[in-house]
Amino acid sequence: MKFIISEEKIDKLKKQIQTFIDYALNSIREQSEDWGLGEMDELYEIDSIDKIVIDQIVPDKRLVVYIDIYQNKERDNYDNTMAEIRYTLKDIFPNIVIRLNEIILK
Repeated sequence: MKFIISEEKIDKLKKQIQTFIDYALNSIREQSEDWGLGEMDELYEIDSIDKIVIDQIVPDKRLVVYIDIYQNKERDNYDNTMAEIRYTLKDIFPNIVIRLNEIILK
């Protein structure tokens, strides 16, 4: 079954999902303050992210959300951050798929 959603509703959804992505990223940053040397790679990963922005939402069998990660240090692996964001959003939006569109170095 394919979703049919108007552009106006997609814009509203985009704002809501972006709010939750921002919340998840801030939550990870707060949690990272308690991490130790064993989590150095994870600390570097979260410290290298300036922001995460939704590029587009594509309604299909599920909502597919493409995100761009803006980074301040060169890195090509954001698996931990992506997994945490997916986990956070799955509780709120069960029919959502988060995909990495592009990594942009500022």
